[in-house]
Amino acid sequence: MLAGRAASLPGGEQLADLRKGISARLGFDPFTREGLLAAGIDPDRGAAMAMLSSETPPRTLLAVPLVKPELFLQTTQRFLVERSGYAPVTGQPQLFERRGVQLGLAIVRGYGVIARGPDAAALLSQSAARKVEESLARDNGLNDMRGKLGGAQDLLIYAPQGSPLPARYGSPPLPGDFALSLSSSAQGVAMRLIAQLPAEAGAKVQAVLPGGGSWLAGLLPSGAALKARLGVAAPQLLSVLQKVPQLAPILEKADLAELFASLAPGASLSVGVEKTANLAQLVDYGLDWRRKSPFETVQLVALAQVADEKRFSKALDALVLRLPSLGAQVARTGDDFQITYAGGKGVRFGLREVEGKKVGYVIGGSLKPEELKSAAADKDPEAAALAQDPGAAVRVDFGRLYDAIHALPQDAFGSGPQSYVTRSLVGQVIDPLRPVRVSLGVMASPASLDASLDLELLPP
Repeated sequence: MLAGRAASLPGGEQLADLRKGISARLGFDPFTREGLLAAGIDPDRGAAMAMLSSETPPRTLLAVPLVKPELFLQTTQRFLVERSGYAPVTGQPQLFERRGVQLGLAIVRGYGVIARGPDAAALLSQSAARKVEESLARDNGLNDMRGKLGGAQDLLIYAPQGSPLPARYGSPPLPGDFALSLSSSAQGVAMRLIAQLPAEAGAKVQAVLPGGGSWLAGLLPSGAALKARLGVAAPQLLSVLQKVPQLAPILEKADLAELFASLAPGASLSVGVEKTANLAQLVDYGLDWRRKSPFETVQLVALAQVADEKRFSKALDALVLRLPSLGAQVARTGDDFQITYAGGKGVRFGLREVEGKKVGYVIGGSLKPEELKSAAADKDPEAAALAQDPGAAVRVDFGRLYDAIHALPQDAFGSGPQSYVTRSLVGQVIDPLRPVRVSLGVMASPASLDASLDLELLPP
């Protein structure tokens, strides 16, 4: 069911083609219960693979649960010889070779064991002689990670401290245990990651990602397709923004270091569709802000709590003086500033008191800053991750994007051929994504960095 929904998304047909290609190459469908049974594999027990070295290709062991060992041997041998170019090694019936790489095949305690490496035969012998208490299934580090990841785990990847695996990508050995799990359900796929850190590294990561800002996330417009609580320390957040090629030249000239230094961690951000958006113009101009203001189409809200009001106000005044040199005209009304430039109206920014706290804001679009307080009562009950203070969280709901676009008036799509092109793009790109909802969370602790990614494909 989940695979069927995924196939309906843009590019999803490639998943179906990939599945067909894998099944054709193997000679059976590994994605169905019937296909596994046809190859002698037990679909009710899990398989396991261990990578024993970082060389290329690495020495590996694969254990597959079996219901019919002889059928598995026949299927695997046929695949190796007829479809993968391996040749049997003379005098060793379960050993195969291709371009100097050996691959061994054996049945060990109800499992089909496949070994790859220059010493494949020795790996098989070691596997057969290994006691149960010496197996990876009894490893304390693996089982500790299983408990921390929680829930059902359809796929679990584990690398112990000191693993040389990162050396394949030019990185040093792992400073702590690492685990990644993947779980599926009728609604989608959930991914969980835990990376253990030494005390010094953990303290640094916590300083960069302290969390905060959950109350600000409650002020974001409820209908926004993207919402984020950026639990990053403000100076580090500026460093990240400066690495965006399109923003770097502007941020360098704007000199925002003092402004960001006056903010508390935990800025919140939302991106949605303006109620007066003209999709036809968007198709013509794109989101090139230099030619035309994107805020005629996009509604942007960014909020951050001010930690040092005096420092913030001083930095804001200095910024306003620099903006004309960047080609921007600024109109001021009290603590509210509106930017206008050659492409149209830019962002509106300033300082407001919300729920008794000082908040710096940036708004692109027609939303007024005084409307933020009224939005606080309309919190999103589904975005639970945004309501938690630790770490950072992002949520993208394409269903809301679909609703916002289809609520636009007819003239937003243009007329004549232009309307046909606009509606075709919406129908081919936006509409199929309607059931997709993505949530990402990252949290730092003194001992580890934890992340979660939930991909939901909701029923029509």
